[in-house]
Amino acid sequence: MVDMASWSVTATQFLNRVHSRLAARAGSATAFVSQPEPRTTGQLARGRQLCAGNLMFAGYLAEGKGAMIWDIELEDRAWQEEIHAFRWLDDLAALGDAEARKLAQDWLMGWIARYGRGSGPGWVPELAGRRLIRWIHHALFLLRGMSAEDSAAFYRALAAQTRFLAKRRGAALPGLPRFEALTGLIYAALSLEGMRAYLDPARQALDSECSRQIDVAGGLPTRNPEELLEVFTLLTWARAALEEADLEPGGAHLNAITRIAPTLRALRHADGGLARFHGGGRGAEGRLDQALAASG
Repeated sequence: MVDMASWSVTATQFLNRVHSRLAARAGSATAFVSQPEPRTTGQLARGRQLCAGNLMFAGYLAEGKGAMIWDIELEDRAWQEEIHAFRWLDDLAALGDAEARKLAQDWLMGWIARYGRGSGPGWVPELAGRRLIRWIHHALFLLRGMSAEDSAAFYRALAAQTRFLAKRRGAALPGLPRFEALTGLIYAALSLEGMRAYLDPARQALDSECSRQIDVAGGLPTRNPEELLEVFTLLTWARAALEEADLEPGGAHLNAITRIAPTLRALRHADGGLARFHGGGRGAEGRLDQALAASG
């Protein structure tokens, strides 16, 4: 059994590498046809800390003003996942000044130069999904003042990750990782020129995942409230993006949002945080109230 599990992981990693490299060699998107309203919110104070050179991820602190984040050698999986997911982009966009934009552009182009051809730990479906959501949400912030050469590289990287997700979305583990992959793919298919063919399969897959993972009580198999909040947030973002494009979300997708909302309200403490059990934390500051408000 252990050998079979090990073989499965090895095969998944191999196929991710193959498809990431193939995707990176394919054609590029050249423009946005639409752009979902930015819904990821960062922390102003954290953005200032990043600009000051205090890089805190996964409980580790690295210091160095102006440092290239990809040059920091820290062989910790949680650290790698956090930086490759680009959630730090929310914080720099929240700060939003010229220094924050320059740092965001430097780190973005550093990632593209080092990993954009399909290499590195960021080429797994769930991280690609998280990354695409941030890149699309903050595209205007990133593209402002960018050179034509860097802009073209940005679009190539967006297209490569979209094609990678179209092939490998099913390789993400069921639950939150797969919801991240599918939401990222829906965002990209809606937003990028030449990617619309990936939209309907992604919508159908999201509907199927909702049917499998969200039970009648609005819970996940893991029973983790924080994970449920993350899934709920992704589902509301995907619904909003589809509706902004005058498209109707699937029935299971809408039913999942309807079922999860009262469950999260019941788990909400007076301070706005979540009940903590089954390995879940209280959730990011303000995330629960924002998600509930967005659900309607």
